[in-house]
Amino acid sequence: MKKILLALLVSATVFSCAEKVVKKEQVMTKAIQLYKKGEYDDAKEYFKKAIYEAQNMTTTDIMEARYHLANIYFLEENYIDAIVEFEEFLSLFPTSPYVPEVLYKLAFSYLKVSPSPDRDLTYVKKAEEKAEELIDSYPDTVYARKAKDIINKVRKVKAQHLIEIADLYEHLGKYYSASVYYNMVFDDYPDQIKKDYIIYKIAYNLANADQQYEDEIKRYQERIKKIEEKIEKEKNLEKRNVLLNRKKLLEEHINRLEERIRKSKERAAQIIKHALSKYPDSRYVDKMKKLLEKLHEEG
Repeated sequence: MKKILLALLVSATVFSCAEKVVKKEQVMTKAIQLYKKGEYDDAKEYFKKAIYEAQNMTTTDIMEARYHLANIYFLEENYIDAIVEFEEFLSLFPTSPYVPEVLYKLAFSYLKVSPSPDRDLTYVKKAEEKAEELIDSYPDTVYARKAKDIINKVRKVKAQHLIEIADLYEHLGKYYSASVYYNMVFDDYPDQIKKDYIIYKIAYNLANADQQYEDEIKRYQERIKKIEEKIEKEKNLEKRNVLLNRKKLLEEHINRLEERIRKSKERAAQIIKHALSKYPDSRYVDKMKKLLEKLHEEG
């Protein structure tokens, strides 16, 4: 009787283990069927079983399962998980025929999860990197042509990012700093901007550069006066020379700021004259003319 029970127990154990064996043919076939039907939630589970549990999976089988799993996340617009899976796919199968498509979908996904242009550009730069890698490595594919559209969108985001920085500096009264960023936009992203608007903004902020530095110049002038008072009272020659050098450094800094202001206003006038000639129908013509009159009055 004991032998019979033991035999039954062993048989049950073997049967139970046999039931837990996941066969590649079962899960992969089912996963693909569900995928084609658009039943993505169930398809994901079967692809995961194929990847992590199924026996006799070949490298090609795993590649197919991982590609389809990543693509489901992409189709569901779950771009974070799509990025994770596609990045893993690239690390495991760098020579797969799916690579051009994966690079494109990674670039697309990174762009989709990127925040607004006034925030961090890490994901935007990632999108650009993947798109450029695709174009450089697989230039003749349909995905390379699509990647060019992503790069164009990336450039638009980058241009807007610089404009937002420039706008902030202008709002804070840092006019010269604002002009630097507007100039960067004009030089680096001419295809992504309204040129007449950016040119006006460059000129406007250069024309008002003095307002950024007037308080700073006043502070340095006050410090110079205090140093001069100390110089008059100081009897020690060495200490007096230290004060004289300090005064000289402050005066040189003031001179540099005043020279920057002067050149900024000159350049603003030149920019406006050029813009009035090149964009006679611009909506900013009247503003530019008033700005030029103001500059002439200031001499």
